[in-house]
Amino acid sequence: MDLAIFRELLSPAGQRTLAAAAALEPTEARFLACFDKLRKHHPATLAKAALEIALLRVRGRAKFAAADRMYFTREALEQSSGDIVAKYRAARLAPFGVVADLCCGIGGDSLAFAASGLTVHAVELDPLRVAMATANAAALGLSGRITVHTADALTVPVPDVRAAFADPSRRAEGRRYLDPEDYTPSLSALRERFPPEFPLGVKVAPGVARDDLPSVGAEAEFISVAGEMKECVLWFGPLRSTRYRATVLPAGVTLFAEDEPPPLPTPEPVGEYVFDPDPAVVRAGLQGLLAEQLGLSPIDWTVTLLTGAELVPSPFLTPYRVEFSDRYHLGRLRDHLREKQVGRITMVKRGSMLDSDDVTKKLKLNGPEHRMVILTRANGEQAMIVGNRV
Repeated sequence: MDLAIFRELLSPAGQRTLAAAAALEPTEARFLACFDKLRKHHPATLAKAALEIALLRVRGRAKFAAADRMYFTREALEQSSGDIVAKYRAARLAPFGVVADLCCGIGGDSLAFAASGLTVHAVELDPLRVAMATANAAALGLSGRITVHTADALTVPVPDVRAAFADPSRRAEGRRYLDPEDYTPSLSALRERFPPEFPLGVKVAPGVARDDLPSVGAEAEFISVAGEMKECVLWFGPLRSTRYRATVLPAGVTLFAEDEPPPLPTPEPVGEYVFDPDPAVVRAGLQGLLAEQLGLSPIDWTVTLLTGAELVPSPFLTPYRVEFSDRYHLGRLRDHLREKQVGRITMVKRGSMLDSDDVTKKLKLNGPEHRMVILTRANGEQAMIVGNRV
């Protein structure tokens, strides 16, 4: 979709086409069939654009409560954080009043910032994304708090801004980059854009090399949503409050360490319970701190699972009650599951080289019961754990 077609989509005729496209409830599989129906009554270029937006709005519901009123490109939707993370981030920026949202894309963060009461200068170089961010602000009634600039994030004048957040592009020519210096713009360029102690947050890939982070002098906050790793944000200046932080949303709980966190204790045999740490805790390198606080131990140096004799409630852990554990052996696993009349299993892999689908097929189970099967490593060997999530 180009800018001219998008502007046409915002016209009364375009909005009628968009409503007709949404009524067809398009899917990827039915896109061509829906397009053939729609172009009989609407211009082909407009019909295609309307179907793309309608399809992306359906996808966008997983991230944005107002997705059915918003406009997206496929890539911009994939890169956007969504409501839950953006609202959390807005709370960190709230004391500063006027903020810049650099590389704002379709404006997902800007919308959350403005909805929280902040005045926002949204900056984007791509004219189509600028138009979409502007339309999204209008659709949500936030135009009075958001000014969208078509400009370079490194040079645009923002004299009244008191803090900034940047979401630089991590993709180019079909590749994804983990090193923040390969982003557009790079981390160092964004830092040089502002004074040394300026309040700045920069979103980076959650797979960023943790060992490289101490050198940048920032707080590294790893954020998960509903158990899925989402992103890492580097906070500079007054926004820096610690060294490493794991934040679990939507619960809003956080675990942090100002100094290098403690290492994991010595591995112990699998106990009555095993615990799967939230991926934000793992990426932040805080498993040792969590184990120390809760009196738990790893089951192996190479995996993230922790174990203990008692159930330990924690928002940072998914607990499993252990029914059976042993070195991995397909026959013993099959015998145990058949003895318990298990016909359905949910497979979890943590450090195992085994193919979970292949193992499931070979088990050939039949019965009314369900179990969790964890394929992992324990005591330096391939292991299996059978139980149920608590």
